[in-house]
Amino acid sequence: MFLPENIDLAHSEEYNLSIRLAPNGFSFCIHSSNDPSVFHHQGTPLGNRLSRTDHIKKMIFDLGFFSQPFKKTSVTVVSPHYTLVPEAYYDRKKVKELFQFNLHQPDGTLLTDHFHEGAYHIIYNLEEELHAFLSRNLWNPVFQHHTGTLLRLFHSRRDPEGKKSCFADFHDQDVTIICFADDRLLSANTFPAVNIHDTTFYIASVWEKLELNQSADRLLLSGELSGQKETVEILRKLIRNVEQIEIHPPVEAKEETLLQLPTDTLATLCE
Repeated sequence: MFLPENIDLAHSEEYNLSIRLAPNGFSFCIHSSNDPSVFHHQGTPLGNRLSRTDHIKKMIFDLGFFSQPFKKTSVTVVSPHYTLVPEAYYDRKKVKELFQFNLHQPDGTLLTDHFHEGAYHIIYNLEEELHAFLSRNLWNPVFQHHTGTLLRLFHSRRDPEGKKSCFADFHDQDVTIICFADDRLLSANTFPAVNIHDTTFYIASVWEKLELNQSADRLLLSGELSGQKETVEILRKLIRNVEQIEIHPPVEAKEETLLQLPTDTLATLCE
């Protein structure tokens, strides 16, 4: 595997390893919170020849360095199968029951992520075999859900004047829609984004349900927007204040490289 000359895995404890498990892809970043020049991103789609779990196992075994003691190892799970539970209703002993309240057939291992600023827990699942494999073969991995990463990012970008803000992040043929009213989280959901009219309908339905003002409140877009030009055009006709979020992580990389990274990966680089 090719790595930049300034990344020496003999000193892996100086670097962060961020892994991203998408429905149809696997990617990772090696980066440093102290040295912006330390950055390498690599990703691959998951084919049909092997199962998702077997494909990821093969990738990790073939590359051979994932088990080294990195400064921090994080695993971001990208999935539309999750539910948010307010702190007041969360009970660690009832995670399965809480998950089944919205998702009736929980397969795999149930995990939780915590959105501290909004006092919410995110309950999601990961294939049991894959979770066990990663837990054994990574150095003290921290599992997190992509929605948790986006919540933390978008909470810092909400309207300072208290207007409602709706964030729509396009990724992995999905759109994750997160809405705030000042400091209060209103909703967070992930929908398919493969059909222009369906995608527009999902976003418009969120606005209608939450009674967002099409003239005063904001819609902030991020992620894979190059393939959503027609959708964005329609949204601009429906909503007055449509903006595109810009994220500038503290790494030295070509602009075209950063533009290809998912929003949750960019947010992880900023943490």
